[in-house]
Amino acid sequence: MYELFIELLDQLYWNGYGVEFQETNLDAFNRQLAEFSNNNY
Repeated sequence: MYELFIELLDQLYWNGYGVEFQETNLDAFNRQLAEFSNNNY
């Protein structure tokens, strides 16, 4: 799920955004990843 979430963020914004988001705002990234995982599994 992590890889899919990163790919989605990169497609929505710009290439590399997913990793940048994770590095700069880990709490928000983890919350959104959990929500994405819960809604897409």
